[in-house]
Amino acid sequence: MSRFLIHNNRNFYNMEEIIPQVVKEEAKDLIEQFGESFKTLGPYKGKLAYLYKFPEDAFTGFPYVFLYDGTENVAVGITGFEALDIISSIG
Repeated sequence: MSRFLIHNNRNFYNMEEIIPQVVKEEAKDLIEQFGESFKTLGPYKGKLAYLYKFPEDAFTGFPYVFLYDGTENVAVGITGFEALDIISSIG
């Protein structure tokens, strides 16, 4: 748990975009196709949420949100209406 809090402090107080490797691995297909670009959304139900940022000229459907549990072992990619719900509940 303390590792997660340190990670949060670094992101929210120093405004650094530090994306965990496990999130990048979960987003591998998107990164290969569109490049690596994320935005930290913030905490969501005990996990840290990251939004994959598509290039402006990309025609895409729903956004992709990745939830990271803070252990460096688990990240889950979410899209569809659930991703929209996560984004709207954080921001």
